[in-house]
Amino acid sequence: MKICCAQITQTYDDSRNAFEKAEEFLRVVKADLVVFPEQYATGWRPKVSPTDGLKIRDQWIALARKTNTCIIGSYQKPMDDGIRNVMLVVSPEGEILAEYSKIHLFTPGGEDKAFSPGTEPVTFKYGGVKFGCAICFDLRFPELFREYLNLGVECVIIQAAWSAARVADWELLLRARALENRYYVVACGALGYDKEMQTECSGRSLVCDTEGRILEDAGIFEGELTWECDTDTIRDDVKNMRKLWGLSLENI
Repeated sequence: MKICCAQITQTYDDSRNAFEKAEEFLRVVKADLVVFPEQYATGWRPKVSPTDGLKIRDQWIALARKTNTCIIGSYQKPMDDGIRNVMLVVSPEGEILAEYSKIHLFTPGGEDKAFSPGTEPVTFKYGGVKFGCAICFDLRFPELFREYLNLGVECVIIQAAWSAARVADWELLLRARALENRYYVVACGALGYDKEMQTECSGRSLVCDTEGRILEDAGIFEGELTWECDTDTIRDDVKNMRKLWGLSLENI
């Protein structure tokens, strides 16, 4: 299976342009599973976008069908308790495989003032691999990632709009989450400068293995990070590492 992180420069508050860029990217880069950064379609900001979140969701679904690709996008989802920052997983047929609501909102940036937090971890299976979902600030909370270990996850997908000023934390935390839980981590980081927030995003999309080693690094340039992975190897590697460290094999 080929997994790709789309490290594309954000186009803030311009979803039309964002989806045009996404479609162009998908026509050039052929992969089985493509991950886009956190709130790629509008750019991450601690406020509700004027763009209708459900329309963004439907555009992701249409794009997955049109390009015959499993896509991990995101959108702002209206719920009874408010708007949520949601990771959306869509199959090549346009079926929603998973929706994960960001649990740990970025309080230093005021995200908690605009959004409501999610309440539970979310897993999905694709290509024979069991994945877990996380978004940006979630990375600083190891309890969520330990729960994914308990759920038998073999790889966690992370979307982010991580600040370049804290890129050292980004690498450290990604490697730590992979190492301490003995599974793979695939993280897609945004690029771009938000004039309103006066924040530069870090890029540095990474893939880490069960020992916390960096397998792929997209650097700080716009483009793709592609990881050719053997799904049987992933499963065997995770099982072997868990046996070695006396960790549970339940749910795998």
